[in-house]
Amino acid sequence: MHSHSHEPRQNLKLRPIQNDIGIEQAIRSVPLPMYRVVFVSPLVGARSKIAKAFCPTQADKHPNDNRKFPRIRECIVDGEPITIELIDTLGPGDADHYFEKDLMSAYIEQGDGFLFIYSAENRKSLELAKENYGWVVRRKQHERDNATNPIPGMLVAVRVEDEHKATWMEVTWEEGNKLAEEMNLAFIQVSLKNGRNVEEVFIHIARLIKKYQERKKRISCMHWAYYDQKILDDRYDKVQGTNERKHVTTTREREVLGKVDFDVEFENEQRAGCCVGCIIT
Repeated sequence: MHSHSHEPRQNLKLRPIQNDIGIEQAIRSVPLPMYRVVFVSPLVGARSKIAKAFCPTQADKHPNDNRKFPRIRECIVDGEPITIELIDTLGPGDADHYFEKDLMSAYIEQGDGFLFIYSAENRKSLELAKENYGWVVRRKQHERDNATNPIPGMLVAVRVEDEHKATWMEVTWEEGNKLAEEMNLAFIQVSLKNGRNVEEVFIHIARLIKKYQERKKRISCMHWAYYDQKILDDRYDKVQGTNERKHVTTTREREVLGKVDFDVEFENEQRAGCCVGCIIT
């Protein structure tokens, strides 16, 4: 009889990259997709705890170390190796001055996905999350192809630490979910006490970023195809206009002109290029 070893099951959705030779070779040959996730919230403590739970660094073990350690984690989401970088905006606790720094604008421009975090114990933080979302959308407006295409983001509710206080939460789950639907965002609740749903936050935000970037790529290809066709149409009109002005001197030339297939002539010109230094493929 064959003996079977019982090994613990792994989370197939999101797991660290193992020391596998095939994966290491793939990483060396092809750079992993980099997804930059920005924390958008004046809740400094909540942002810090979520970041530490998902991607701890040396600075977490040595608080007196003044060096900056980027929070970058390589993992596999849905079978694809990726890299997630956490960008903690480190804004001040005073929400009224949270977005006044130019540095915050730079964070937003660099970000691929956004986590709008609020506390279930503080209704004002929920209202600020909605305001922050509108601010980010205005900053990223140039990257959106239309008003119905939302930015890749999530509304994250930080639950109370004491489970006995759950019935006394100032912001209920239903309220948070309703606001997320209004903002066209995904919604999730996390617990900073036991780390529940922290991993799931980054699983989902990575999927949203990937879907958003694939959509942008398709839209960009369609725009360039339209632009290229417009250039060809303009050139065609220009060629026709030049030939019409050239062949109007005599009746014989007009008869010859009527037999010329300008579509073929134009294709030949495109193969040859518009000038000596131009090659069209």
